Amino acid sequence: MSVISTRSRYGLRFLVDLALHQGSEPADLHSVALRQEIPESYLSKLVQALLAAGVIRSIRGAKGGYVLAKRPEDIDLFTVVEVLEGSSALVECTGDPHVCCRSPSCGARGVWAGLEGAIRDYLKGKTLAGVAAVSTQPEYFL
Repeated sequence: MSVISTRSRYGLRFLVDLALHQGSEPADLHSVALRQEIPESYLSKLVQALLAAGVIRSIRGAKGGYVLAKRPEDIDLFTVVEVLEGSSALVECTGDPHVCCRSPSCGARGVWAGLEGAIRDYLKGKTLAGVAAVSTQPEYFL
């Protein structure tokens, strides 16, 4: 069972790479793609979502590239996953009870909502800085 998609896994690898190289020159997409072994075309799609959400920003020019828009300590993993995945609902009815006529009396709905809350709380308690801190080999983390 996979709950976290390749989109979030690659997006987090990209952001950790930026965090590890923070303070140096902006990271160009090609270099990050090579270091992280992520197809550059796939990475460019993730960058668009991260830019739109204000997680990263682009620097133009010959030495341009991408940098984090905030300090790594201020970027929680729940935000990253929501930006890349969209809704964090595991099942439709927890986000919108009107999609299922059984929602008012469904015992399972509470289980799924509880699991969503546990995942949300866990990811909100983890930051990009924390993940970067335990990444001993930047080229091969996650």
